[in-house]
Amino acid sequence: MKDVMKKWVFIMLGLIALSSCQHLRRWFGNEPERMAQIGKEILYRKDVEGLLQEAESARDSMNMVNHYIDLWAIDNLLLKKAEEELSKEEKDVEQELADYRKSLLVFRYQKKYVEERIDTLINTEEIQSYYSDNTELFLLDEPLVKARLIRMRLHSPYLPMVRNIYRSNTLEDLTQLERLCESSAEIYTDYDGKWISAVELAQDLPFGTETVMQALKPAGHIDTRDSLYAYLVSVTDFIPAGNPAPMEHIRANIRQIIISKRKQQLLKDLETRVLKEGWSKQMIKIYKKDED
Repeated sequence: MKDVMKKWVFIMLGLIALSSCQHLRRWFGNEPERMAQIGKEILYRKDVEGLLQEAESARDSMNMVNHYIDLWAIDNLLLKKAEEELSKEEKDVEQELADYRKSLLVFRYQKKYVEERIDTLINTEEIQSYYSDNTELFLLDEPLVKARLIRMRLHSPYLPMVRNIYRSNTLEDLTQLERLCESSAEIYTDYDGKWISAVELAQDLPFGTETVMQALKPAGHIDTRDSLYAYLVSVTDFIPAGNPAPMEHIRANIRQIIISKRKQQLLKDLETRVLKEGWSKQMIKIYKKDED
């Protein structure tokens, strides 16, 4: 009888100690601070601390946390509804989870395999060869131009001088034009070394793309105005729509295409290798109709 009493005393003392520890953890802050709870699901403060750091003010912090709690509550309440109202068959997601896991693991392995083997060095000759063999893939949907664009206030005293030389291509005039525009133009952009589309150019002009396209041609120009500014455009080179894009304009695209093809080839080689390995190691078994 004494042994039984001693056992109960030790059990009770253990329960009291456990309860005291839990209260002490809560009291001294060792247990994570709770923000919200739905059934057994608990949202802790640590889960939203990132939002608190991003907030610019106490009000922003409160709004962000409240919004996060709403989203968290919606997710958990919808899950609770699903658990209550879906049939056992409808809640059976074992196969979907297995398929997703399989796809994810295969994807990660393929990604690692490619990253460890891909050669990203592409020389100019390879780019040129691909461009020459696939010119029909790079036909322009809209014209490309090289041009100089100037926007200058109508009352600027330098406008007449700029208007007089902005279409010139002599080194002397271009040097003077750059000097004048740097000190007096609102915008001076020299696209002479870069191809841009007519749509891009039209974004800096006070009328639509169609008007720009009508004015664009080799050695063409635009001289127009609105209530505040004069707009001057000198076209130094021009490629109409329907023609192949120049290689320098699509070099980066061609490089990405070549790398993508290398990735595809690596994956194809991987599939061939694992299939060959599977047959050679007798990992694959084919069942014929007359076999059990």
